[in-house]
Amino acid sequence: MTNDGDLRLHVPSIDFEHGLQIDLVEALGRLVAEGKSREVADEILEKLLDLTQVHFLAEELMMRVEGFPGYEAHVAEHGELLAELLKLRAARREGDHPMTHVAVDGLRSWLAGHIRTQDRAFATFLAARTVRGAAG
Repeated sequence: MTNDGDLRLHVPSIDFEHGLQIDLVEALGRLVAEGKSREVADEILEKLLDLTQVHFLAEELMMRVEGFPGYEAHVAEHGELLAELLKLRAARREGDHPMTHVAVDGLRSWLAGHIRTQDRAFATFLAARTVRGAAG
C-alpha cells in the first residue's frame, strides 16, 4: 500500500499524514513477515496510535472549520479505528498476543477503505468549496 494513485487526495496536509500512517502500517507488516522482535512492533504500534490520534484531531478540526456535512459519520469511523488500535495495544500489553498478518491486513484494509470513501468525500467537498470561492 502506498500513498499514491487512488489514496492521494490532493490535500497536502492530509496526504502527508496518510503517508506516515501507511509507512507505519507497512513497517508493521515487514516486522511480522520477518518475525522481528515484539518490542520493535510495540514501538511502531505506539507511533501509529499517536500519529493516528493527532491526524484525526487535525482532520476533524478542518472538517468543523469548513462546515463539512459528513462530519458525524466521518468521526464515527475515526472512533472505530481508534478503538481497534487501542484494543490491539491492550491485547499486546496483557499477554503474549503476537502481531499477526491478519491484524496488519485489517489495518491496511481499514485505512485504505477510509481514505477511498470518507476522506475522499471530504477532499471532494474541499475542492468544490475552493472552486466556488475562486469563482465568486
